[in-house]
Parts: sequence; structure tokens; C-alpha cells
Amino acid sequence: MNKTPGTPDCSFDPIADMDENVQVEPVFPTPIFWYVLRGADGLNTTLRDLILERERATQSIAKSNQGGWQSAPDLLQWGGPAIATLERYLNTVVRVATLRLLGPADQGVEFDMYAWAAVNRKGHYNTIHVHPMSTWSGVYYVDIGLEPGESPDAQLEFQHPVTAALMTFFPGRLHSARLVQPENGMIILFPSYLQHSVRMHDGEAPRVCVSFNAHERSGG
Repeated sequence: MNKTPGTPDCSFDPIADMDENVQVEPVFPTPIFWYVLRGADGLNTTLRDLILERERATQSIAKSNQGGWQSAPDLLQWGGPAIATLERYLNTVVRVATLRLLGPADQGVEFDMYAWAAVNRKGHYNTIHVHPMSTWSGVYYVDIGLEPGESPDAQLEFQHPVTAALMTFFPGRLHSARLVQPENGMIILFPSYLQHSVRMHDGEAPRVCVSFNAHERSGG
């Protein structure tokens, strides 16, 4: 039978159609990139020795670190093959992440980068903070400071970037934080606005890492 123009289609069930075809769009996602360098034991041993030697010779910078030691943000100027190799890796991960995020049309984006070393011993941690005036921030784990048999600890904790969501949007049922368990040779890269902290280190050996910031150059 022909349907009269203007009359509703009684065979269409909007409830069933909604259940089947509703669209979900992840608006304002927060990208976190990570990569683990394989075969980096030699590099990590050299970097660890350099950083611990610098720790013995210089006073700590006080930032988010509660205890522990932090160098001045001049690590990439220390010189030597190990620092040069690390700088190439850090520049590469920033370049790759930017291309993944923005696409090949932005492959000419250039960054200024600086880095600093950090050493946390047993009982040390980092309070929640951001890295202002930068585009990307990241960490390279030289030595997570855990002996065989010790339980994983001192996780890197990212906070939900929308503070109001923690109070109103399914509190207690959706994740309010993202925990990352570090491993030797891991590089973590994230937007500098993302609040993060480091839980207390409980290992007997020192945890040694390199933190870095990359700022997009003007006109990039």
C-alpha cells in the first residue's frame, strides 16, 4: 500500500535505531606516546654513571622533587657520545609524535629542547605539577632502580586534565588517573599541560631518569 505523503513511517523505531546507530566522538583527547628502546643497556650504563657523578658534584635544583636530586636543565650541553645519542632519540620521538598527531602537512615543525637529570632514592617522590611554556614534555628512564624480586613502584601518574569531570562525570567509575609503570629504556611523551606526579620510590637502588621539554619554535 502506498504511504500518504506527510504521514509518519510507523515501521521505523527510533529507540531501536538510536541503540544501534548512536555516534560517539572523543572530543579533546589527550595523547600520551611511549616507546621502549631495546638494546640500550650500554647507553643506560654510561648515562647512569654520568648522572650519578654529576649528582655527587652539584647541589640539587628544588622543583617538584621531594627529596632526591635534580640537575640544572643543561643536560644536553654536558657533551659526549652518550648525551648526543640520547638527544637524537628524544628529538626523534618528538618528531614522530608530532607527525602522528598533526599529520605530514606539519612535518616541518621545529622545536627547542632542554633536559635535566633526576635521581630518586628510597622514600623520594615528585608532587603533582605541569611544565608550563612548553609543547611536549617527557621522561627517559635510564635505570628504574629496582633489584630482582622487588615489587614495581614509583609509578608515573597522569591526572585527568578536566578537573570538573572528577566531581560530576561518573566519579569512582571512570578513571581519574593513568598510571605508567616505568622500565629501563622507556620514553614517555605527553602534552606539557598534563598534570603528573611520581609515586614514592621504595627500591634500594637509585632511580635515574632524564626529563625534557620541547617547545615549538615561533613560526613553526
